[in-house]
Amino acid sequence: MTDPVPTDSGLDAVLDAAAECYLRLGVAKTTATDIARAVGVSRATLYRRVGSHEAIFLAVLNRESESMAAEARAHLEQVADPAEQVIEGMMFSIGQIRSRPVHAAVFGGESAAWAAGQAFQEEALRRIGDAGVRPLLAPALAADLLCEDDVADLVDWILRILLSFAAVPGDGGRTPDQIRRQLTAWFLPAFAGIVRPTPPGP
Repeated sequence: MTDPVPTDSGLDAVLDAAAECYLRLGVAKTTATDIARAVGVSRATLYRRVGSHEAIFLAVLNRESESMAAEARAHLEQVADPAEQVIEGMMFSIGQIRSRPVHAAVFGGESAAWAAGQAFQEEALRRIGDAGVRPLLAPALAADLLCEDDVADLVDWILRILLSFAAVPGDGGRTPDQIRRQLTAWFLPAFAGIVRPTPPGP
């Protein structure tokens, strides 16, 4: 096989091919050879220019998650209350993870636990979470009522919740209304206290 010389713009072609393989073969059964064949290069060229099979998987997941985050921001533009933004954002993300074809293929099959573990270690997903949460916490951060560790802990917790729903097939015994009620009853009061904390008395 004669490999064409890939360009930087060819990365999208690799990620498109990998996503197509995940949909057609399943994440667990997709190999680097499958992706290389779909792109039209050798496996050695694929590794040399893009990285390991895991790196390709994470790049696909990151691209899909960036797209989902952009849609979430548009969806939340009309929600003014910071705490409600987080609840609605989590509900939107859970629904998107289940309905977007690549996310569903990644988290809905036999590789769900592995995929969730890989995703949780992906720094890009934490940056997406931080970008969504930080503006809501800005007043408390400015007033020194929260610190950077608090922001990191909150992002960590939200990602764990989202990935747990992602890695459990179907609804895990909970309908969307039940999930919303659960988040509203147990998470919303705590988050409201974080966003609008009561300053210490004199």
